[in-house]
Amino acid sequence: MSDMTPEQEHKSGEAEGQRSITVDPHLPSPSAPGYPVDARRNILAFSTDLATAMAGLSFVPATIVLVGLASRFTENKALLGIVAMIGSVSWFLPQIVSARIVHGKKHQKPYMVIPLVLGRNAYLFMAIWLFVTQARDPFLTLWVLIACIAILFGTDSLASVAWFDILSRVLSPRARGRSLATGSFIGLIAGIGSGLIVERVLSPGGLPFPTNYAVIFLCAWACFQASSTAIVCIKETPMSDHEHAQTADSNFIKNLLYAVRTDKIMQRLIMARVFTGIETMAAAFYVVFIRERMGLDDSILGVFSVASVIGGIAGTVLFGWLGDRRGARGVIQFSVAIQVIAPTLAFAIAAVPLITNAAPQIAIIFFIVVIAINGAVGQAGLLGFQGYPLDIAPERHRAMYVGVLNSVSGVVSLTPVLGGILLDVLTHSASVDTAYSIVFGIAVICVFAGLVISFGLPRPQRT
Repeated sequence: MSDMTPEQEHKSGEAEGQRSITVDPHLPSPSAPGYPVDARRNILAFSTDLATAMAGLSFVPATIVLVGLASRFTENKALLGIVAMIGSVSWFLPQIVSARIVHGKKHQKPYMVIPLVLGRNAYLFMAIWLFVTQARDPFLTLWVLIACIAILFGTDSLASVAWFDILSRVLSPRARGRSLATGSFIGLIAGIGSGLIVERVLSPGGLPFPTNYAVIFLCAWACFQASSTAIVCIKETPMSDHEHAQTADSNFIKNLLYAVRTDKIMQRLIMARVFTGIETMAAAFYVVFIRERMGLDDSILGVFSVASVIGGIAGTVLFGWLGDRRGARGVIQFSVAIQVIAPTLAFAIAAVPLITNAAPQIAIIFFIVVIAINGAVGQAGLLGFQGYPLDIAPERHRAMYVGVLNSVSGVVSLTPVLGGILLDVLTHSASVDTAYSIVFGIAVICVFAGLVISFGLPRPQRT
């Protein structure tokens, strides 16, 4: 939040880039008179939305179940990288477009609800496709899978900027943090059940392929419908007339370029997000590596899913507590410090083949820990990198800041394709373990660089 009035911000561009950050976590965000801030209905709706959406995603984690399914259709690492990253790319990249669409709109709920109602049926289509075709054409089924993932996350992306802006208007920062932490915790508890169902359905004694994956997609779709119902129940507080008039009259592109060029805080935040996000280049292949190296069957995907969920529960509790006391900056720094451990462990296993040869169970346990760490770090996003812009952005530019950061994250999410290409190239000139060691090692260096950069983010000062 800026200390200046909107009129002063408009007249004094240089001051915006050098502004001090003042946030009171006990006070609500400025909003128009209307539905009360921190109303129980909205707290419950946002918590329910997050909990049910996370339960649905726990059925089909991208780098575990989706990549596991895709590996039944192709051994091409670049294609597997596309499956791993298409959800993130489809969710992050369109957000600058979404920010432009909702920019200056007094009522934003329609821009949140309509895309979700349409797009969240993509996984129902995927389930029906697997039931009917039985995946008789593997290559076509692979591209249907990619299309369904892109549609689901792409429409969610169009809704997300409005979701964040409405969230910041109807809930105070402290209530926002607690609501999201509560929803995440419940969603992850439910996610344990999701992972156990996945493990049972995919086990050798479970359902036959591909009916087993069809059932998983159907379960995920049901959870997403519950999430959409909760979103419909949110009561929006519209933008104030003053802010609406000022925002509607502003030039979106001009303000966007000016903010990115002059706001040193935002520039540092973007750099930290880029370097930490490059780990997805390696994370997309953690499960692929250990399955290939150890010759594991599909049932291990359920074990990894449960590990991811349990890690997520621990992360929700930890980062929820940390965010309540140290704010989004503390969440970013501590989560990245933990994140460094995951690619470091994966690098150690790949670089020292003796571990997998002499102690295969230890190697599997190490990768369970790696997946759990990524599950924990994944829960820091809402309270960390996505929460920090809500604190530093001028009121009328909040949607723009969120859209910029998330679109940058979308570019970073393309790195699994680069990782897949690197692996395909390197395995022709070196051993498989060496190829994976190089990719995992690059991830270690980049995440550590992101950690160093994050320590330069200023602490929002409480009034």
